[in-house]
Amino acid sequence: MSFSSLFQDLLDLLLPRFCCGCGSRLARGERYVCPRCMMQLSLEQDYDWRNNQRMLFWREHTVLQRMGAFAQYRRKSIVAHIIHHLKYYHHYELGPWMGRWAATTLQPTGLFEGVDALVPIPLTTKRLHWRGYNQAEQLARGLSEVLGVEVRTDILRRVANRESQARLPLEYRRKNVRHIFSLNPDAHPEGLHLMLVDDVMTTGATMMAAIKELEQVPDIQISVFVWSWTHPSADTIANDGMDNEAEAS
Repeated sequence: MSFSSLFQDLLDLLLPRFCCGCGSRLARGERYVCPRCMMQLSLEQDYDWRNNQRMLFWREHTVLQRMGAFAQYRRKSIVAHIIHHLKYYHHYELGPWMGRWAATTLQPTGLFEGVDALVPIPLTTKRLHWRGYNQAEQLARGLSEVLGVEVRTDILRRVANRESQARLPLEYRRKNVRHIFSLNPDAHPEGLHLMLVDDVMTTGATMMAAIKELEQVPDIQISVFVWSWTHPSADTIANDGMDNEAEAS
């Protein structure tokens, strides 16, 4: 056994690592999520990115090209536990790994075809200061490693802090995300195909607010990738966009 293997075994003994999905102890060579949880993950199976339910609900936004997700979000699921570790347990290194996993899996489906740049959804200043990183940007970095597409954090700005959406009634959620983004006048994204990136989408008002801001740009195309989403319904999505994501950005 090599010195590096012995060192890793000793490190695992002193500082054991646990699965983000189920909490079980990880074996040597396993990273973040155990094989059992990876097998049980609820992955998105509908690869018709141009004609899924969300695209149909938002079809009047003609700049919108494709919308897709890697996994299906349900509260208290393995997917939810993984996202909680990324967002609330300061596991920033989990984001690039999740991004690489999603990009490797979904690249053959055409979801990322023709995309010029990845644009992570910005956090509020308060939440960025508290967390120390933007989980959407961490995901985008992982996507970029596989796709070879640049990450642009200079295009969208978060211009207003809003209270957490998670406990707000639906009608207040819609109002709460109006005018929360602005375009950086020095970014010049004209003529680009931008892909907005976030970790989770439920009814999607934050994402729609970003889309509405970007669609002011001449000759722009927009696609959307979220690591997980809930399947929408007419009761939770309206054409003018809904609430922020299930667990508050």
